[in-house]
Amino acid sequence: MPEKTRSPLWLASALALALSAGSAIGAPSALEQADMPHWVLAQSSFQLEVTVLSIEEKPLTEQITNVWHRVRIDQVMVGDGLTVGEETAVVSQLRVNAPGTVGSSGDRGPFHGPNGLPLKGDRARLFASGSASTLKTLSPNGWQLAKPLLAFVAADDEYRSEITMPFLAGLVERAGIARTAVHFATGDDGRGSPLAEPDIAARTSLTSAWELRGADGSVLYMRFRELESNALNAFDEATNHGLPLVGFRTSTHAFRYSPGPGAGRWNEQFPREQFGTGWSFHHGHTSTTRILPPTGEAARHPVLAGVTIPAEGIIVPSWLYNVEPLAADCHVLLWGEAVDSERTDAPQRQPILWVREVARTRSATTTSGESNAFTLPPQRIAFSTLGHPGDFANAEVRLMAVQMCAWAMRAEAAMTEAARAAVRAAVFDAPGTR
Repeated sequence: MPEKTRSPLWLASALALALSAGSAIGAPSALEQADMPHWVLAQSSFQLEVTVLSIEEKPLTEQITNVWHRVRIDQVMVGDGLTVGEETAVVSQLRVNAPGTVGSSGDRGPFHGPNGLPLKGDRARLFASGSASTLKTLSPNGWQLAKPLLAFVAADDEYRSEITMPFLAGLVERAGIARTAVHFATGDDGRGSPLAEPDIAARTSLTSAWELRGADGSVLYMRFRELESNALNAFDEATNHGLPLVGFRTSTHAFRYSPGPGAGRWNEQFPREQFGTGWSFHHGHTSTTRILPPTGEAARHPVLAGVTIPAEGIIVPSWLYNVEPLAADCHVLLWGEAVDSERTDAPQRQPILWVREVARTRSATTTSGESNAFTLPPQRIAFSTLGHPGDFANAEVRLMAVQMCAWAMRAEAAMTEAARAAVRAAVFDAPGTR
């Protein structure tokens, strides 16, 4: 598949600032350090899944203790010189803050050891710098749970994403693809904080919006949002910096800001840069769509593994969206055909499912002072214009949607025959649209 290198929508200097927040081994700190957003972790020199074999604490000063983890390498996502099954050392730090200071410092994670560091026997993902023989945890939150987090954003007011996205998230989690969290549409308090309760009619925020910074990938079902700056910044860090991304239907028009500085970036540039197309028109609310069977290479793609579409196709409630032309690197997996179109003057066949792989190169600035840039695994993006609630009542559409998430997260191995059978057997009582 053709690849291209994309610059993020926001200034790349954010990466350098975030990476420079890390500290060298032995450097004291009396201030709490904010967690790295996951797009920064995903640009580290070493990205591994490991099992902790042993732990040793080595005090450096009264305030600083180095914690050495001996680990077995279970998977290498990024990193030269390391092999699955080998052992290596990882050094993290515990620090005692000076009297009168606030907060914690040192490396930390979501485990049960000191400062949330892993304990013997824990499986973890590790984001690190250093060398193959001695890794240094990317500070402060380079230790992460072994299972990645996939964030679902349910923020449309027409297609009932507040029902369909939690349903899809449950299928993804039960398949073992990822942990999941769902962020719903809500308002804000006027000071940049989201309200706790979902509000389908609100457009300015998302529930627990700031937690998007900790997502390893995102699934979007959005329509005409006007996120305030704090929520928008968190959304940007989750979606515009090379992490896995999946989108459905109205996410081609996720934003509708009033004309002014920056509006075009989100109204038009975001969907075109991420999904390869923007909003154009559809074939009318009285029409439906026939999903045509895949052919050739598309039929063998992991997103469609085990998906059965008969020669006559499958008719689903979604009215067909016009999306052509797509970006050159979009690989179309499924085409749809309008049934009883209200737009007989328009093309009656359109792509309804496509994927992209976008090349990524790490920034040259790192916490350990490395100056070399290197190629990272490409970002995976999947998009479908399907997404009417009635579409998810179809077992083949459900399976396709789950496997979009699995492919984007590089978790295709989770989709065993048993996992596919469970997705097909799931019961979904589709609500009507608004």
